[in-house]
Formats: sequence, C-alpha cells, structure tokens
Amino acid sequence: MRKFAISLITILLIGIGAFYGIKTWENQKNDLNQPQKSVQKVSHINLVALGDSLTEGVGDEKNMKGYSGRIAKKIRAQYNVSVTVSNFGKAGDRSDQIKKRLDTQQKFQKRLQKANVIVMTSGGNDLQQLLLKNVLATSPKTLSAAVKAGQQSYQQKLSALIKDIRSYNSDAPIFIFGNYNPLYVHFADRSDFNDDVKLFNNINAQAAKEAGNAYFVSIFNLTYGQFKTTTQREGLIKESANSNSSSNSNAAMTAVLTGQKNVNNAWISTEDNYHPNNKGYNYMTTQLFNKMKKETKQWLIKQ
Repeated sequence: MRKFAISLITILLIGIGAFYGIKTWENQKNDLNQPQKSVQKVSHINLVALGDSLTEGVGDEKNMKGYSGRIAKKIRAQYNVSVTVSNFGKAGDRSDQIKKRLDTQQKFQKRLQKANVIVMTSGGNDLQQLLLKNVLATSPKTLSAAVKAGQQSYQQKLSALIKDIRSYNSDAPIFIFGNYNPLYVHFADRSDFNDDVKLFNNINAQAAKEAGNAYFVSIFNLTYGQFKTTTQREGLIKESANSNSSSNSNAAMTAVLTGQKNVNNAWISTEDNYHPNNKGYNYMTTQLFNKMKKETKQWLIKQ
C-alpha cells in the first residue's frame, strides 16, 4: 500500500511538471509570435556646450574645440547619428557671466531651446577669483577659510544659471563637469588646494542632483596628469615642499594662476601651463562619454 501511495504521488508530480512545462512552452511560443518592440534612435543630436575656457577649448592643439568636437565625433562613430555642436564657451567667464551671456544672446537662447544634450563647465573661474583675491593669505588655513566663505555665493550663482538654462529647455539632460587643480605639480605639498577644488566640485555635483535629469562628470584626475601612483605623488610632494620652502609661495602661486610658470603635467598645455592639452581633452571626453552612455534613454532613444 505504501509503495502504491509513493508511486501515485510520483505520477502526480510528473504530471504536474509536464503540465507546467507544456504551459511554459506555449507561453514562450506565444511571446515569440508577438511583435517585438524595436528601440528607435533619434536621427540627429543637437548638442549645446556652454561655459568657460574648458568649453571653448583653450589649449587644444587639435583645434577640435576641446571636449565638444571630440564628443560629437564619438557619438557619430558609436551610434551612427548626425551631430550638430553649438559651442558657447568663453575663456575667463565665471558662472554669473555665463548666465549674463545666456540672458542677452538670442542665438544662445535659440540653440539651447533645440538641444537634445546640454554640456557645461562652471566654477573654475569663480574659484580662481577667490584664490587671487586672497593670494596674500598668511596661511593655507586662512586661504581655505576664504574659499569656504565664498562657496555659498557660487552655489547661488550656479543654481541661478541652471534655472536659467531650464527656462529655455526643460527636457534635455545636462552634463555638468567638475574641475581640477592645475597648481598641483608645483604645490603638491599644499593639499588645501585640492580640498578647495573638491569643495567647488561638490557644489557642482549637488547642483546636478537637485536639478533633475542632470549628471555630474568628474575630471579631477587631470590634477595629477602622469603622476598616477602613490609613490610618484609622494616624490612630487617632497620636491614641492623643498622648493616652496625656499621661495615666496604667494608669488609662485600668482605666477601659476596667471600662466607665467611652467607646469610639468603631461595632460596640461605648454602654451599656458593651465588648460588641458590633447591628452587632457581626450580624458575629459572619455569621462563625459562614459556618463552619457549610461543615460542614452534621456537623449538618444525616441520616447
């Protein structure tokens, strides 16, 4: 009797398994017979780049307008779509000056209205202005305090700029670059400079988070250039400490900030020792493209 019960249970289990197996096969067959939804790309991308000298492409030996020409080339090659780039970068502009140009230039406004993608740089000149104003600070602590005191003003100006951008285009994703420390190779022993840049980068990142459909793109590794390892950087720190102890650091910082001093960073242009060169702009473009690839639904795929 026990054997009979076990056999009966076994038969029932096999029957149930067979039933569900057939149903699963039928469902899969029906799914295959259903028309599949195809993902359609847009045929053309209008990319608007706005900001300061990093958008203008200062230092670019290839004359590709920095990251803007390079990202257009990557998008065309990767996705087989046409791309029009409108570059509204201007060297030296702070965030409030970028906004002023947008408020007063109709061409800028019209191109922005038609954009599928918006890319911007901001903050570098706002921070540089603070550093130059406080170049005679008696200590790194005093200088950092001045930078921290200026962060709220920059935050407000950046928010106003993004709000202005959104008034012309509420849909396109905005990719907001961070900044880097061009002073590093001369002042590797001054960790406060890196901290100041990171402070402003955090403002950019937070602004992107709050804006909605906006994304922060970090390029901080431009700071280090070819000095990629801890050992290399430690050696540079020792060298900088020895050099700066025997010179007027305020004068040296002014020289670097105004492009008067050679900077041995393989990713920085030798023309001004401040802006990215071909390698630097390639790095910026790679960082931007990697971020854009994650958000193709926002700019490449038809909704």
